[in-house]
Amino acid sequence: MRQIANSLRDQRGNMTVFVLTIFFFFSLVMFTLLFNMSTVFVDKEVAANSAQQASLGATQIVYEEAERAIEVYDANLPFNMVPISPQVKAAKISLRSAHPSWSDSEILYNAIDQVLLVNLPTNSVLEGYVWQHMAVAERKIQSTVGSILSSNGAIRSGSRVKMFNSEQRIEVRTSVRYESENFGLDFLSNHRDEIEQTAEGRRIRFAEVLQWTDVHLSL
Repeated sequence: MRQIANSLRDQRGNMTVFVLTIFFFFSLVMFTLLFNMSTVFVDKEVAANSAQQASLGATQIVYEEAERAIEVYDANLPFNMVPISPQVKAAKISLRSAHPSWSDSEILYNAIDQVLLVNLPTNSVLEGYVWQHMAVAERKIQSTVGSILSSNGAIRSGSRVKMFNSEQRIEVRTSVRYESENFGLDFLSNHRDEIEQTAEGRRIRFAEVLQWTDVHLSL
């Protein structure tokens, strides 16, 4: 009887070890799957945030160069032509009164849009200055967007900037490298891929007057 009892205890002990081993194995498999799924979501967020920051940075450059174009135009004002900077200032005051919650940059961007939409169709000299500075903006955007993407962990090579889409917005498409983990579970194959995301900045309304669309910048 004592031998039988010992044998039963050994069997129960072996069964416990077996059950715990199976439990640990399936727990590791589930952890691996959940870890890889969460990594995909994190990488998607990284790519999306990188593209969003890059599109906002590119949009800022466009308006900075548009403002410089206005300043250069006013500094070289043709005979009997009306300066543009005072119009931008008046538009900013009006917008601030109407939209007190707007940020300074949003006020400035909308003021530039309003003034250029009115003046560009009838002022070829101003249009020439704006085009010159948009060419400068393109070069700056390539460098700035590339730096933003790299600093945020996105892949610079192969990323693309579109100026502009059908809504006069700058689109940035980029990707992040993804590699799965198997934590020693050799039957789970490693998977490598690039997770792509696209983001766009605010609508740049004066671009419609310039008919400046479908310019693709590669990084």
